[in-house]
Amino acid sequence: MKKGTIILILAALGYTAAAQSVLSPNYGIKSPLTAEIVRVDFNGDATVVSMTVMSDINNAWFCIDRNTYLVMPDGTRIKMKGLKGLPYCPSTRKFKRPGEKAAFSLTFPPTGMPTWFSIIEDCVGGCLSFRGIVTDPALNSKLNEAYSLSDRGQDLAAYSIFEEIINETDSLNLGIEGSVYTSLILIDHKRGREVKARSWYDRMMTSDTPDLGLYLETLRWEGVSY
Repeated sequence: MKKGTIILILAALGYTAAAQSVLSPNYGIKSPLTAEIVRVDFNGDATVVSMTVMSDINNAWFCIDRNTYLVMPDGTRIKMKGLKGLPYCPSTRKFKRPGEKAAFSLTFPPTGMPTWFSIIEDCVGGCLSFRGIVTDPALNSKLNEAYSLSDRGQDLAAYSIFEEIINETDSLNLGIEGSVYTSLILIDHKRGREVKARSWYDRMMTSDTPDLGLYLETLRWEGVSY
């Protein structure tokens, strides 16, 4: 094998090792409700977030504002540099019917692989937003299990996992923290355990929870306020 070929193979292997992907990551709060994150690719050239959005009404339309940012854990805002699958506003993608999906991707300058991040479209109304996107595979796996149990009505089993997660990650101030606290509070509230629910609420209020105001709004919407 020629020396040049060996160098190219080693370079390709190094690039592959450096690139990392996260499939269907969890997140805290999103908008619109019909949007989903399919995949996030972190590599040396860019960070690419692949998504879908579904029409849920007649005559729906969607576009992406050029002022869309990836927000790092320290609050640094990294502006989007590329968009595929949807037009930039004010042009729009018009949906033919409810239930129709559009796949698209947002490309940002390389970020490395942060412990978590958010996507925020800075626009007037109906803006795209995903808060507290989880990048850790083990944490995503635990969250998937907890949410699956909760969806099947197994609240106490889910509660145990949420409690384990918050005790492991509370000091890290991850973006998903508010969602986990909210789940614990709502399960206790649903079961009439108001003292315990209030203790989680108080702990959330003093835990430097990212996007705290949004989670308090969610709790108020669910009829929980202390």
